[in-house]
Amino acid sequence: MAETAGRVLEHDHHRIDDRFAAFAASLPEGRIDAAAFHEAADALRHHIYVEEELHFPALRAAGLLAPVLVMLREHGEIWDLLDLISTALADGDDATARASWPPLAHLLEQHNAKEERILYPAGDQMLPAEVADEVIATLTLGVTTPGWTCQLAGREQQ
Repeated sequence: MAETAGRVLEHDHHRIDDRFAAFAASLPEGRIDAAAFHEAADALRHHIYVEEELHFPALRAAGLLAPVLVMLREHGEIWDLLDLISTALADGDDATARASWPPLAHLLEQHNAKEERILYPAGDQMLPAEVADEVIATLTLGVTTPGWTCQLAGREQQ
């Protein structure tokens, strides 16, 4: 069975979750594994980039506007929490990093489940083959446009 864009995106969720698990495991132990967090956060930011630049526009064009808008809003919330934890770790503010992880973990769990149940299967049915191939190739390459930020990042502070 050939890999679809949806399967590759879902597999990437699990890979990122595994990276975040090392960070989460370090939280009650004293020394926080900041490297694990940054590795996971970088991978998640790239994943969001691929979705927002390639996957979601094709889904919107196919008529899935409402589900895509929900995912974009949640991406903004996720991005902001990643920024908050990154800043806390850089500042040595372990309390904020620890307190910010449970809301992020919960949001990721809910968000990923919706994508995996709704958007990924729909995309596998609706995406033109060339878009699906580009999603897979770009996700695999791991290269994000420098300075790119998700569409709705920073909305919570306004």
